This record gives sequence, structure tokens and C-alpha cells, in this order.
Amino acid sequence: MIDESIVAEIEQFLSSQPDLADRLSEEITLDRAYRALSALESVPAPSQTARWTRAPAVEQFMREAGLLDQPNIAWHGDFEGTGNAVLLLGDTSTRKRVWLLAHLDQISYLVNPGENGHYPLMPLCYHMQRDGSRPALALAHDLRRGELAVRARGAIEVAGDAIAFIAEDGVPLGPGTRVVYESHLAWDRQTNALHGYLDDSVACAAMLLAAGVLRCYPVEVLFGFTDEEEGPPSDATQSFGRGGRRLIDRLPPSDLVIASDVHEAEPTNHGPGPRALRPGDGAVFAERSSNGRGAVTPPHLYALQQHLALALQASGTRLRENWGGYVARGEDINAMAVTPNVALLGILCSNRHYAGDEPAANLADVLDLARAFVAYTLLAHSDLWPRLTAPHPPAIGATVSG
Repeated sequence: MIDESIVAEIEQFLSSQPDLADRLSEEITLDRAYRALSALESVPAPSQTARWTRAPAVEQFMREAGLLDQPNIAWHGDFEGTGNAVLLLGDTSTRKRVWLLAHLDQISYLVNPGENGHYPLMPLCYHMQRDGSRPALALAHDLRRGELAVRARGAIEVAGDAIAFIAEDGVPLGPGTRVVYESHLAWDRQTNALHGYLDDSVACAAMLLAAGVLRCYPVEVLFGFTDEEEGPPSDATQSFGRGGRRLIDRLPPSDLVIASDVHEAEPTNHGPGPRALRPGDGAVFAERSSNGRGAVTPPHLYALQQHLALALQASGTRLRENWGGYVARGEDINAMAVTPNVALLGILCSNRHYAGDEPAANLADVLDLARAFVAYTLLAHSDLWPRLTAPHPPAIGATVSG
């Protein structure tokens, strides 16, 4: 049930934040979103390598944007040896009211013994590619240079249950090699259609854009860019999300976790696609992940999100309810260990993990997601938050509290 007076109060609160509209329009743009995505997608990042691969790309983007020039911002490319990159915003050291989590790592495959350039693969991920061949890279760590380097180019070939890497030049490969899809980010400026790897670089890019706005307000936020979210296929939650698990063990609990990943844009073998939604319709939020095996947003918080989505319409931000569409588990499985208040936000993406073709999304949705991150975080720091999330909220009136 929607209470129009609550929607109006949220609208009024957001519109009263100093210079918020101007900052959103200046910091959250298509060009900046594409630059952030390009920085991430230019670097392959199989699980367990984010500190050497994409974490430096995130840092470089933030430095160029002036995000690291203020005293209330702390950046850790490898937070306390957990392998996760963390951006801390605010005056407290680690106690943060809101966490935003998205993963930096990509799906990858381990190499099994092979010959003549043909290597059977073991998925270190939830494998989704159907029969056929897709361009791929074989990567290994270069100790002298301290970075991941390309050892061979070729293709991932799938035939039934068989998955193999076919090396173009027959370079011998061994253990320690990771095979990833070779992707190239493409943006159609007429339609804002995106093609590339996308999972979960789109949410990481939205977090970077949101950080550029939130640094101007008295908020306490942790931006967690996690590694090892991807893991071996299994029904067990313990088989993946390992990097984020190490992160939460070192931090005081938060009041709200926004776990962000792509949402399926079409039916999968686990569930249906969204109802009357498609890429380009805006950011999305869902009640549950993995058919309830992951996080389930509690009723009071879900009701708040429904009201927030309506309130955001006044400023042109699209946050749509993804009811019934399948959403995979991600960092929400770790968030559940620290707070029941877990929100599942993201954007729709077709062909996740190269299920049928190259993954596709819409860049405009990334802007909506970033704006929703900002609004949700500000709301969680306001007087509205305890009043709306208490069992019996009193009369509503809101100011930002640090």
C-alpha cells in the first residue's frame, strides 16, 4: 500500500538537500559512466586477481576525478589483506552506516591438462555459455612485473558438457592459468545500448559516480569493490562470495547494505525474466535473490523502497520494481550476516556470463542506478530513516544527520 504523504515527504527531503540536483547532473553523466566502465572493462580480472587488475583502474579513475583529494575519503586497494578494494567516505574510521557492495572480479576458468593447444576447462564460475565458440584469453601472473599477463589468445568452445580453451598458437599452458572471455566495450550513443562483459562492472561504475556526489554530504559510507564473488558452481552459498566474506569479518556492522549486481533480462534455467521490463527502462530493485536462497529484503525495507522509487520519479530518476524476475545471488549472501536490511538494486542485463550472445545492457540505466544509490544513502542518514523503519513511526519530518 502506497502512502502518498510518505512519498511527498521523501520528495521534499531529497529536494531540500543543498545543490543535490546540480551535483547529480554534473557528476552522473553518460560520458563519465562510459569512462568508468571503459577503465574497468579494459582490464581482465579473473577471481583472486582484482588487487592487481581492476583495483588500480578504479584508483586511477578516482584520482583523475579528484575523488581522493579530500580528507574524509580513504582508499584501500587491498583492505587489510582481504583482496577487496574499499573506499571509505566520512569521518569515522570503519563504522559506516551504509555499505554499497559490487564485485570487481569476472568469471574465469581453470585449465586442465591438454595437448596440441586444446585444454579442457573447469569453471571457476557459474558457467552459462551454450554450444559454440567465443573469443577468450589465457592469463597468468608475471612475478617480475607484478601483474597478470596474457599467455595466449584463442576461444572457449562448448559442446554439450565439454568446455575447452583452444589456443591459437599452441602455447603450452599449465596450472595457475586463468581463461576469461575476451570482450570489448561498445556504446551506441544513439540508443545507449551497451555490449561488453558488464557483470558487475556496471554496478562498480555506478558506485564510482555516486561517490562523486556523496562526498559532498555528511554521510558515512563504505564502497566495497569485492573480489572472488565468482566461484565454483554449486547450490551452496559457501562456494562463492568468498572475498566479501573476508571483508565483513573485519568491519563493524552497518544499518543498510545495498548489494548491486546485474539482474537477468530474460528467463534462465532458474527462473523467469522480469515482467514488462527491459534494458533501458531504468535501475531495478528486487525482493529476493536466487529464489530466496540468497537475501530477502524485509517487508518494512521493501515498502520503503517502493515509496522511494515513486519519490524519485519527480526528479527523473527511474527505479523500477523487478517483481517475479530471477535475480542471482551475489554479495547479498555476505550482507545477510551483518544486517537484515539488505537491498537488491541493479540494472537489467541480457546474456549474463555469455549465456547466448555477448552481454548487453543500457548505459542510461547506469545513471539511474547511481542516482538511486545517492538518494538511498542520503535517506538512510536522515531523520526519516529511523522513523520509517521503526515498528510504530511517529510524525514524519526529515533533516540530514551526520
